[in-house]
Amino acid sequence: MGRNKKLRIRLNSLRQRITDHQIKIALERQRTTPNVSLIRHWVVEIKAWEDTVEHLEWRLKKGKRHD
Repeated sequence: MGRNKKLRIRLNSLRQRITDHQIKIALERQRTTPNVSLIRHWVVEIKAWEDTVEHLEWRLKKGKRHD
């Protein structure tokens, strides 16, 4: 498997994890007493994954030699 294909697979996985956590946050906020620390934890994870997605997208573009 080539480098770009591995990056694309990883990107898709991270995007799915971000979506799953956003759903979890929405469901938790609907509860009568939402667990704020759990929501905060998920938000931090989402932020880290979004940063990683940006970096991986940059690496894909870099590989195409489009400066």
